[in-house]
Amino acid sequence: MTDSKNRLETLLDQKNFTGIDFVEIISSDQKTLHVHFLKDTVPPLQGTVKATTTPDGKTVIPAAQITGGETIPTVPVNPINDATDWMTDREGRPILILTVVQLGDFSLYTLTLNSPRLDLFFNQSIFSFKALSPSDLDCETPTPVCPPLQEDIPPIDYLAKDFLSFRQALSDFSVLRYPEWQERSEADFGVMFMEALCALADDLSYTQDRIAAEATLATATQRRSIVRHARLVDYEPKPATAAQVLLQLDVLDNVPIPSGFAIASTQGPDGATINFEIGTGLIDPQTGLQNLTTYPVNHLWNEIQPYCWDDSQQCLRSGSTDMWVVGQGFNFTGGQALLIETQGATTLDPKIREIVHLVDGNPAIEQTDFLYNQQVTHIFWIADDALKFDHDLTKTALAGNLIPAIQGSRASETFAIPADESTPSTRSPQPLALRRIGANGTPNYLYTLQQAPLAWLAQDTGDLLPLPAILLKQGSELLDWTWRRSLLQAELFESAFTIDPTSYSLTAHNSDGSIMQDYDGDGGDTIRFGDGIFGELPAGGTVFQVIYQVGGGARGNVPADSIIYVNAAAISRISAVNNPFPAAGGADAEPAERVRRLAPQAFRAVQYRAVRADDYQAAAQTLPWVLRAGTVFRWTGSWLTVFTTPDPKGSEGITLQEHTQLIELLNRYRLAGYESYVPEPQYRSLDLEISLYASPDAFRGDVEAAVLANLSAAKFPDGSTGFFYVDNFTFGTPLERSALEAAIQKAYGVAGIISIMYRQRKITSNYLKLPETLTVSANAILRLDNDPSRPERGSLKVIVEGGK
Repeated sequence: MTDSKNRLETLLDQKNFTGIDFVEIISSDQKTLHVHFLKDTVPPLQGTVKATTTPDGKTVIPAAQITGGETIPTVPVNPINDATDWMTDREGRPILILTVVQLGDFSLYTLTLNSPRLDLFFNQSIFSFKALSPSDLDCETPTPVCPPLQEDIPPIDYLAKDFLSFRQALSDFSVLRYPEWQERSEADFGVMFMEALCALADDLSYTQDRIAAEATLATATQRRSIVRHARLVDYEPKPATAAQVLLQLDVLDNVPIPSGFAIASTQGPDGATINFEIGTGLIDPQTGLQNLTTYPVNHLWNEIQPYCWDDSQQCLRSGSTDMWVVGQGFNFTGGQALLIETQGATTLDPKIREIVHLVDGNPAIEQTDFLYNQQVTHIFWIADDALKFDHDLTKTALAGNLIPAIQGSRASETFAIPADESTPSTRSPQPLALRRIGANGTPNYLYTLQQAPLAWLAQDTGDLLPLPAILLKQGSELLDWTWRRSLLQAELFESAFTIDPTSYSLTAHNSDGSIMQDYDGDGGDTIRFGDGIFGELPAGGTVFQVIYQVGGGARGNVPADSIIYVNAAAISRISAVNNPFPAAGGADAEPAERVRRLAPQAFRAVQYRAVRADDYQAAAQTLPWVLRAGTVFRWTGSWLTVFTTPDPKGSEGITLQEHTQLIELLNRYRLAGYESYVPEPQYRSLDLEISLYASPDAFRGDVEAAVLANLSAAKFPDGSTGFFYVDNFTFGTPLERSALEAAIQKAYGVAGIISIMYRQRKITSNYLKLPETLTVSANAILRLDNDPSRPERGSLKVIVEGGK
């Protein structure tokens, strides 16, 4: 293609051809045009500018034609009279006088002349009928912004996922881009650098796959991801729970034993120690506070012998609710539990064991067998505990000191919240919580417990979820923080925390005091604090004390008579320990496969039906040209009719093909008995009148142009859009005055805004002051195109004061 500048020089140097220089609007009615030419020609142009026909004789080419308008595409030109429609300028160059039948619109038009004396490249000119309209804007046409050149994109093998495939892909690329580089020796620097890139790409590919796998319930492997996916459909995976057991103690004193006292242990199948501590758990489920229950003991309750008044009464029959025991001074209390244990017929037979609870009021009556001068006590237990078996009193013994215990061991540690970054960093004597910045810019504090796993306690009611055995106390005042299953349940200023089934590691302190940390995976439990919106955000420097139980799982369900080892801390008070019944209630964490199976299937289901308005909107928005959609149901006489209006992307209208496509789609989704209609969107056009001050060093015309550009409905070559771009407003989107003022203030040279007046077409006739929020109905869309050729789509007038 010939360069336009060189062609112009060539055209001016020869004598046979000329071209159009420019078009001038002469009359105020915009119906008279002067066409100026580049130079005079021999012979002259008169008589050569005329209509002709094509060689086939079927098409007439007019002498002059004006095309390219928006609302008025073509403007007819009156016939040319060679006697009256020609004149010359001061330099003797010809001027053609054209008259048109009607006015053109505000868009740019192209004038084309038919003459053999005109160069085919310079036989047309672009002009505007509104050139004489008053304007403060710079009349020079801005240089068009060319879109960036398309890069030479090499072929990409999307199946390359590991080191070898990446190396092969880069080798193939080097052959195309650098054909002279053919070295493939491993000692070559280029090959070494290429393989280093492949190794890095291999690591990134693995990381990408691992992250992508955690995005769905079906492929997630991390416990944290599985729990979060299941919670999206209100399914709470069960954590590992600690086993509970009833212990029988032989004590050396009568001092009550507090809850949490580490008392006994046993060995699991793998030889590891399984610890048990006194009580029903660290937390009182009724109050949520620490369980401070104490359990009374008495050395006389270690072993209690039954008493037979006669050999004929050596059998304690089933259904009995009372019996006699040897001795007095036991100090039995109402509700106290006693173990009745009878040896089997042989050593291989199991022992018969039953637990009874003494009645309230008078659980025991002390008497004396005067015949044998024997002090005895008559005990009574509740009817619900009536014996289920016969007991041979010659092989029977009773025991008290029955205390509940839970599998696990207690741990305690302190940690601190990192100090504010604005203060000098000092090394804290306590471990520091990890600081992560959330999506809203607020910090999140995480602290991973040093021992794992955290014990969870099953509640008495089977349908209630387990509770964590953990207490969190703040500062020296030991203020209690409340555990929440999810921080979404926490109030704004509530001192709440939650537990994440994950682990973070503190790897190092940087020289500036900041912390380096890494996510370690599922092997731990982490305290997560609120962010100031859901739960209180702890202040920097706050010290916390955490007390928790470690244990849990099915390994704690040990059989009867297996807990026989007294811990070193209790050996001064306990001489022997045993569990007459097996431990129960211990369970491992719910397996991932079970969670995937039991979590509602709606999590992975793709719905191909529309029932609610949201369903119709979601179905419509699956089409690539639909930005958003609005749906309403209306009773049309005998049935409900569904009206779904689309808001197209980058446009204010939908084509017939798009209209048909959406109708067919919704007809596949709709329920039987419903009709589906797709009306076009309803637009509410605005007229704005904005008055503003310009900076003293800015030209008023430049300021006006900048404001008009910022508030335009255009999409610019760099991808940015004006304030009133069609996709920025959809159904029911209000016009916020603050957002509009911000867009105006961003324009060059704007010193301040005086007023903003508005008029909504077909609703208000006079200009009114723009309110803080201008709302529209849910089925309407605001628009302001500021297109002079289409004033019905809204207009924008900018009045600039000040400046220069």
